[in-house]
Amino acid sequence: MPLISPAAMWLDEVARAGSIRGAAAKLNVSPSAVNRQILNLEAEYGTDLFERLPRGMRLTAAGEVLVAEIRRWQHDQERARRHLSELRGMVRGHASIGLMESISGQVASRLMTFMRERRSHVSIDVTVGGTAQIVDQLLTGQIDLAICYAVPRQNQIQILATVGPTPGIVVARDHPLAGRRRIRLADCEDYSFVLPDTSLTVRRTLDEAFEAASFKPTVIITTNSVEVMKTLVREHGQIAMLGLPDVQKEVIEGQLVHIPFQDRFVVGSYLSLVAAKQHRLSPVASMLASLMRDILHDLPSS
Repeated sequence: MPLISPAAMWLDEVARAGSIRGAAAKLNVSPSAVNRQILNLEAEYGTDLFERLPRGMRLTAAGEVLVAEIRRWQHDQERARRHLSELRGMVRGHASIGLMESISGQVASRLMTFMRERRSHVSIDVTVGGTAQIVDQLLTGQIDLAICYAVPRQNQIQILATVGPTPGIVVARDHPLAGRRRIRLADCEDYSFVLPDTSLTVRRTLDEAFEAASFKPTVIITTNSVEVMKTLVREHGQIAMLGLPDVQKEVIEGQLVHIPFQDRFVVGSYLSLVAAKQHRLSPVASMLASLMRDILHDLPSS
């Protein structure tokens, strides 16, 4: 049984068809029955919902308001049906997530393993981008969940899990600094850096650190790509300033070395799993949130 009354659905159909007869044919009922429903609604709301024209029906301003609400109700009802079906395991579920480039591969791989092991029928859209882009898509409902750095403090955002900052430099295993257990910015003055460009939120934090330390790095290349940074570190002896989760795979494989800062000029950024408060998570998105929380907590924090 639909939660929305037949009268409301018939009103919407008349608006779509532009005539009583057209709507009646689509609904497979008599035109008189449709007309009676429209008249009853107009009497109930105390206003005309349609202009009766020689060649059909046209919504009044009041009718447009009511039809817009009916269509929103229909959309909400369909979403509720999908959620209930997902709970019963009857249909394929779907969710969309946003990830930072540096962790996107390992997170997507863990999600794929999870789905295959459980023979799940869930499908996922994965968007890779910077924090500003991801947060914007989260708040507009384009994605359900996100993992990103330096999430802005906004009332519309809820933080589901977080990993503390791990500021440091990243160098190749044969770099002269690779044997250090900890590092100061001053120790890096003889070497060149590859830095994030201003489109990434971390750049402002780094610039503030350089200013506080009175340190002017030698910079050959700036980029918005963590992968480009890691390539230049690995193949051209550059220094990058990245968190440990960004280079976990390469550190484990022995390609790169992450050296934490000894001084406190670089504070680093928290990596957080977030959702929008105003958008209720579907059962599929809730399941993914639980899994992504585990993935986040498995990332190195020291």
